[in-house]
Amino acid sequence: MNMRPFLMCLSLLLICTSLGGCGFKDIDKRFFVVAMGVDWTGKEDKPYLVTLRLAIPASKVGEGLAESQIEHQEAKSIAEAVRNLKAHVDKELDFGHCRMFLFGESLATRSLEEPLNWLTRRRDIQLISYTAVAEPTASKLLESNPTTERLAGNSFFLTFGKEGTVSPYTVTELLFDTFRRFKEKGLDPYFPIISFDGDSYVVEHLALLNKTNQRIVLNPPETQFYNMSANEFSKSGISITYNGQPLSFYVARVKKHISISKEATPVVKLKLNLTGMIEQGTLGLDIHKVQPQLEQQVNQSVEALLYKIRDAKVDPYGFGLHYLGQYFGKEKDWEYWQSIYPEVKFEVETHVKIESTGLVH
Repeated sequence: MNMRPFLMCLSLLLICTSLGGCGFKDIDKRFFVVAMGVDWTGKEDKPYLVTLRLAIPASKVGEGLAESQIEHQEAKSIAEAVRNLKAHVDKELDFGHCRMFLFGESLATRSLEEPLNWLTRRRDIQLISYTAVAEPTASKLLESNPTTERLAGNSFFLTFGKEGTVSPYTVTELLFDTFRRFKEKGLDPYFPIISFDGDSYVVEHLALLNKTNQRIVLNPPETQFYNMSANEFSKSGISITYNGQPLSFYVARVKKHISISKEATPVVKLKLNLTGMIEQGTLGLDIHKVQPQLEQQVNQSVEALLYKIRDAKVDPYGFGLHYLGQYFGKEKDWEYWQSIYPEVKFEVETHVKIESTGLVH
């Protein structure tokens, strides 16, 4: 009698008895983190302040009814702070639904290396999460509750996910793109800046960073022109004065093209094609006179923005990456671009097409 099949089956059964469970915990035994903030305390022993906003399930959903629990913890590292926070709650912390990561203003101006290092190693964090700089601190921002919020953390998702408001002053940054910008040659990171006005979140400034920390902050008009020229963001507006009266042009579509000349001092040529309609203006306006004024306004504003960014020694447009890709750049080309970037010249050429004056004839 062949005993081999019997012995194999017996061995498998014995192995199965040594296997443990999967460790799965039911939903009612979890705390879902919907937003996380990291601040710099400046303390030598506990330099990081980690703030978690935990969603509390509710039977009713409505404006002002969003319930959440805020937990704070100071520690020497972010990992240690999160581990210590588990002693403050009675359920397992779950980061699978965390879609908002905030960095305090003081941390952004110092260094974001540590929080990004922690985020890259966590396998339960989604790469499609949003990232931003909180003003003045991430802790205070997460403690603020918008009066119209229906679900915990939902205001962040509506603001950056475009399901709710769509603003030309709001630049969305996703976690996977943040990782890429901090590592990629010739492409620098940026973060939208969030503040709270007492009723709702306000996002109208943009922080530009090098590979380590924050360098400059763009004001709302500059943020709008950056969003339009870098991200081809439509639904923007351009305002000029025509015949002594204010005139507003609504941008419905944007197309851009970038080319860089390979000269001793490279010239970056940025072409913009804007299509839209007159949103506000005087009666009897001449389109052929309005278009050149709009083009001149965009050229001057975008060129001033490009030189301001260049002088801050950051490159969120990715001109350096474009230069390397256009000329099959090697390491020596990258070193040359770094040395010559402070002297790079910019030329912006804008073509405006007015499809409608907004009036019915």
